[in-house]
Amino acid sequence: MVQLLFEKVRVTTGIPYLDALTQGGFIKGTTNLIIGPAGAGKTICGLHFLLDGAHRNENGLLVAMQEPPWAIRRDASNFSFYDHNFFVEPENVIMLDFTPSGWELWDPDSLTYAEESEMMIEAEGVPYDETSLPTFLHKVFYHISQVVEEKKIERIVIDPLAAFRFYDYGNDFGFLRKLTTGFLSNIAALNVTTLAISELSSSNSQSLFGEEYIADSIFHLDMLSVRGELIRILRISKMRGTNHSTKTLRYQITSDGVTFLEDEDE
Repeated sequence: MVQLLFEKVRVTTGIPYLDALTQGGFIKGTTNLIIGPAGAGKTICGLHFLLDGAHRNENGLLVAMQEPPWAIRRDASNFSFYDHNFFVEPENVIMLDFTPSGWELWDPDSLTYAEESEMMIEAEGVPYDETSLPTFLHKVFYHISQVVEEKKIERIVIDPLAAFRFYDYGNDFGFLRKLTTGFLSNIAALNVTTLAISELSSSNSQSLFGEEYIADSIFHLDMLSVRGELIRILRISKMRGTNHSTKTLRYQITSDGVTFLEDEDE
């Protein structure tokens, strides 16, 4: 008798129709990627994921890297699934502000073990200072790991990975990919189900960060203009250990968040 080494416990996506197409959602502890252009609804998908977890008494963490937490909460309040109570004491959804204006508020003296950190990756011409990508990722990972341990976090959303390009990586794209994959590998080692958000102009574009290769699943969002009408589509291009749908699915953004037209037809 063959003994399975890993039990595939599922973590809901927060969107019931997607759960039905993916054998119940993400595999627990995996790193998952949602890719798409601006306006496709990537952050909304992340909020579905976190707030559904909160309803299940699973604490979540949103790592904001581009849009500040107050703006995310403001926009989220327009949706029926939003519940402000999850964002106040005792917080079921924690928000860390690592936007360009917010992350400077963190105490730099909290990183007393910098020289021993696995995130200490150096490249020629890239200083380990406040402007460098290694410094930024070191601080982000340190605070994520602290919150995961203290708050018993079970779900993480990182929004977006594209913010990495705002920091100094010496214009070395190989180094940028090394940093990104190293960061996501360390996040994966926390054994928390993670949804990372990435930005691409279209589903045929290639990311600068190499996150597609380390992700356990990839959800592509895209927007098309058909006869003057904006059409939103989703496809699942990769989902390890899952018999997932291979169809191109049409969805829309309503007051209920992300809803699928196929779901309404059934």
